[in-house]
Amino acid sequence: ADPMPSRAWTRSARRRMELIERRATLRIGMPRVLNMYVYAPFFSAYFESLGVPGGNLVYSDFTSGDLYREGSGRGAIDPCFPAKIGIAHVHNLLFAKHAKKKLDAIFFPMIDKLHTPLVNLQGSNACPTVTVTPNTVKAAFTKESNVFAEQGVVYLDPLIDFSDRKLLGQQFFQALEPILGLSPEENARAIEVGFRELAAYESDLRKRARDVLDQLERENRIGIVLLARPYHHDPGLNHEILEEFQKLGYPVFSQSTLPLDEDLLERLFGHEVRAGTIGSPLEIQDVWKNSYSASTNHKVWAAKFTARHPNLVALELSSFKCGHDAPIYTTIESIIERSGTPYFSFKDVDENKPTGSIRIRVETIHYFLKRYAEHMNKPASEEIERQVAEYERGLREQLAREQQFAELAARQREQHVPAKLLPVLGQSSGSPTVHAS
Repeated sequence: ADPMPSRAWTRSARRRMELIERRATLRIGMPRVLNMYVYAPFFSAYFESLGVPGGNLVYSDFTSGDLYREGSGRGAIDPCFPAKIGIAHVHNLLFAKHAKKKLDAIFFPMIDKLHTPLVNLQGSNACPTVTVTPNTVKAAFTKESNVFAEQGVVYLDPLIDFSDRKLLGQQFFQALEPILGLSPEENARAIEVGFRELAAYESDLRKRARDVLDQLERENRIGIVLLARPYHHDPGLNHEILEEFQKLGYPVFSQSTLPLDEDLLERLFGHEVRAGTIGSPLEIQDVWKNSYSASTNHKVWAAKFTARHPNLVALELSSFKCGHDAPIYTTIESIIERSGTPYFSFKDVDENKPTGSIRIRVETIHYFLKRYAEHMNKPASEEIERQVAEYERGLREQLAREQQFAELAARQREQHVPAKLLPVLGQSSGSPTVHAS
């Protein structure tokens, strides 16, 4: 952040000084929904670098049945449950968090494009329904009366693009300068801090994922790759299905933070790159041409990753009436099953939580995976036994040969024959020369 100016001669300068001073007490609420699950580290780092205390960045509670029921009275016609709960989360910020301690603003940006490590794509767009959800939420709270104004809270829902840093900086500056008193320079620095912290966060997750993956390889165990959108990590959206598998001892990997180490990618994709099938391990053009949706692209690539690793199985999770997931159901399933990798799915997930059915399904999958693990380990055990038997046979053959050589040497010593003397006529006269043979 810029240092506090020592003096202000104009009204705009005085206004900026007041806003800079106010940052230390500013409280900003953010809904814990949608692609906030991707960019919360960025937003936190951005605001904190400008002097807003981390404790003043207030997130709504995790999705739950109570949170949804309390905040869904305003209604939403969208069939997408992750989008519908946006209203409930803003309600939670206004009537739970704000009621306890005043919030000055709610920051719920419309994220249009996402960043991605994948290459040669047509785009990295967010789902349109997800993108405009902050705007539909604003409409729900301002249609009859402006609830934000009544509560004394500023609602910020700028359109932002994480695929273009320069444009992103302009969008942040336009949206946040009125409440933070930003200068273009400190805004640009804060954007870089946000990206740096986001990269560090993702790098840490990928490193931890690699450590767990290496452990699975050493112990010949199974891990589950969750093929789902980032917000499906919300326990209220995934109905705690992931926790059920973790209780059974299966580590769960996110499709967005799988390890990208060069040696691992070479092992999984190297032969395809050398054969010219793909130009990079981070391509999906060989299996999915319409690569314009960021989360769809990540799901397809994670399916390829899972299909090529012997210690991973796939679990696909999608919401009811998801227009981006529906076209790739067959693609994902064919990628996984072509390699003989187990594939399971929970599709059309919505606000209803059939607890009994979920537990039965999880137990059924667990039973299958135990049998699969036994089958996976069986060839290794047989190979070890074969190698041990072959090694033992080699030792026995070597011992037998040594015994044969010893017996032959003994017989030769016992059957020693004296040398015979053969006469050889010499060229000179006299007695013949005798040579031993």
